[in-house]
Amino acid sequence: MFMKNERIKLMSIGCLFCLVFSLFGFLLTRHEYNHYKESVNHYLYGLITVLQERYPNLSEQEIVSLLNQTGKSSIPKNLKKYGLNEDSTLLLSMENEYKTHQTLILGFTFFITLTFFVFFFWYFYRKEKALKELTNYMQELNQRNYQLGIELNGEGEISLLRNEIYKTTIMLREESELLKKDKEILKDSIAEISHQLKTPLTSILILLDNILDNPKMKEDTKRDFIHDAYTQVENIHFLIVSLLKTARLDADVVNFKQEDISVAKMLQMVLENLNALANQKKIEFKVECSEESFFKGDFHWEVEAFTNLIKNAIEYSHELGTISIFVEDNSLYTKIKIIDEGKGMNKKDIENIFKRFYKGENSHSDSAGIGLFLAKKIIEKDKGIITVTSELDKGTTFEIKYLKVN
Repeated sequence: MFMKNERIKLMSIGCLFCLVFSLFGFLLTRHEYNHYKESVNHYLYGLITVLQERYPNLSEQEIVSLLNQTGKSSIPKNLKKYGLNEDSTLLLSMENEYKTHQTLILGFTFFITLTFFVFFFWYFYRKEKALKELTNYMQELNQRNYQLGIELNGEGEISLLRNEIYKTTIMLREESELLKKDKEILKDSIAEISHQLKTPLTSILILLDNILDNPKMKEDTKRDFIHDAYTQVENIHFLIVSLLKTARLDADVVNFKQEDISVAKMLQMVLENLNALANQKKIEFKVECSEESFFKGDFHWEVEAFTNLIKNAIEYSHELGTISIFVEDNSLYTKIKIIDEGKGMNKKDIENIFKRFYKGENSHSDSAGIGLFLAKKIIEKDKGIITVTSELDKGTTFEIKYLKVN
C-alpha cells in the first residue's frame, strides 16, 4: 500500500511537471509563431513599399494576388528577375527557422517526458526489488534463521531500513546464541544437580534402610548411622542453599549494596565462622591487615565469598598447617592474598577451579564443587578481580583485588 501511494504521488507530480513543461513549450512555440508572423509582415510591408516606389506600374491588386498564392509557383517569372526565388528568399529562411524552432521545442518536450517515465519506472523497479529482498529477509528471520548476510551500502530510506534490519539481525543472532548457551548450561546444571543430590540421598536411604531392617542394631552403630545421615542432610542443605544463591546471582535479582567494607572486620567474622573447622585440623591463621583497609562492596555477600575461599584453603591444607592472609591497601586498589601450604593444584584444576560443579583431583568426596564458583561470582559483582596460582604439594594462593574507582 505504501509503495502504491508513493507511486501515485510521484506519477501525479511527474504528470503535472510534464503538463507544465508542455504548456511552457506551447507558449514558447506561440511566441515563436508571433515573432515569425511579425517578421514576415514587416518584411512584406517593406517589400511592397519598395515595389510601389520603384515599379509604379505594378498595381496593389497584383501585389496582393502574388502574396496570397501558395506553392512553388507563388513567385512568378516576372518577379524572379528581381532576385526573388524559392531557395534564396528571406521568407523561406524565416519559415525554415520557425519550423526548426518548433521541432526543437517539441523534441525537447518529448525527451523530457520520456526521460521522466524511464526514470520513474527504473526508480520503482529498484525500490520494489530492494523491498522484496528485505521482505524475504524478514521472512527468514521470522523462521529463526539468523545466519543470513545483508549488504550495507548506499543512502536513502531503503538503506537506512536495511541498516536497521542488519542491526536487528545481529542482536537476534547474539540473543539466539546466548539462549542456546544458557540452555546448554541449564541442561548441564540440571544433570550435575541430579548427580549431586543422588549420591547423598542414596546414602541416606541405605543408612535408614539398615536402621529399619535391624531393629536390634547396637545403639552405637545406630548412632553412627544417624550421624552419617545427618551429615548427608547437611550436605544437601548446603548444596541447595548454594544453588539458590547462584541462581539469584545468575538472574541478576540481587541488589548489591555499595558500602565501605572494613577488611579487618570482614576477615574477623569469616574466621569466627570457620574456627571449628580449622580447629579440627589444628590450622593456624596468620593475618596481616591494617584497621584502615577498606573497599566498596556488599558486606554480607563478601563474607559469603571469603568464607568459601578460606574454607577451601582449610580443606586442602595439611594438619598443623598455616594459612596466611595478607592485605595491601593503597590509593589504587585493595589487594587480599590467601595463601595455604596444602596439596596444591595441577594445571587442569587451575584452569577450571572457578567453574560450576568442578571438582579437582584432590577434592573431598563430599565437595559440591560450587563454593569457589559462588565466590568468584560475588567478587565480580562488587567489581573485584580474583586470580589463582598453585603448585602441587606446595600450596595455593588466591589473590583478590578491588580497584578504587570514583
